[in-house]
Order: sequence, then structure tokens, then C-alpha cells
Amino acid sequence: MKTLIINTLALCITLFISCGTSETKVTEPVTKVKPMTEKVWEEFTIEALGNTMMDMKYSLKNISVKAGSWVRINLVNKGLDPAMIHNILIVNYNKRSEVATAAIEAGPNLDYIPKSKDVIAGSKQANPGETVTLEFKAPAKGNYEFFCSYPGHSSKMRGYFFVK
Repeated sequence: MKTLIINTLALCITLFISCGTSETKVTEPVTKVKPMTEKVWEEFTIEALGNTMMDMKYSLKNISVKAGSWVRINLVNKGLDPAMIHNILIVNYNKRSEVATAAIEAGPNLDYIPKSKDVIAGSKQANPGETVTLEFKAPAKGNYEFFCSYPGHSSKMRGYFFVK
């Protein structure tokens, strides 16, 4: 009798264990992650030279970059005179004069950067002896201009920005 009870108990335990171990697979949704691509930077240092309205200029007249690259421009204000405050704006080709006029209205609180569809990028103002950095993604292939939008500077401090 003792053997019958032990065998019955063993059978019940076996049935209980086998019934309770049905495998259920839980699958989690697969999220595709785009591999992070490093930004390709093209870096330039431009010096703002001169201490009078007559001799002020940028050290570079032309900048060429590849489409899709990231651009970093370090503007170094080499001026000594307190009136020699400079910035740099990248604008659509042939829009320099129009943007320069709007920059006066934007004023110093906006670093003389007007809200305009023709402005691609613009830096803060650099006082004499200061350096400011402008970072932006290069626009579509084409020709653009750069200039200082501080009042009265746009006709002397300017150049061309080419995206190839």
C-alpha cells in the first residue's frame, strides 16, 4: 500500500510538472537604430583686420565647402579700436545689400542678424580681441556671400561662399 501511494504521488507530481512547463516565447519588437554618422567638419579661421573704416577687411575673400558638410568658422577680431565690432553672415547670393539694410533694423540685441529667409547662418558679434565661432550645415550646392552686418561694414568686409 505504501508503494502504491508513493507511485501515485510520483505520477501526480510528474503530471503536474509537465502540465505547468509549456514554453511560451515572448518576443520584443525590434527597433532599428540608424548608425550614428560623424559630422564631417570643414573649419576656417577668418581674421577681421583693420582699425578704421578704410582699412577694415576679412583675411579671406572666398570660402569653398562640400555640400552636406558641417562648417565651422572661427572669426578672430584683430581690431584694437572699440568701434571695430564685427560678425559674419552667410546669405543667399546677391542678397547682401538687402540683408545689410535689414540688419540695421535688427539692431545690436539680435547681433545685427535680421530674421530673413536669405540668411543661411550668422555669428554673434566679436568685440576687438575676441573670437566667435559660427557652426552650421552647408546649404545646397551653389554660390552664396558672406559679410559683416555691423552697420557700415558690409561694403568692405565681404566675400563669396561656394558650396560644391
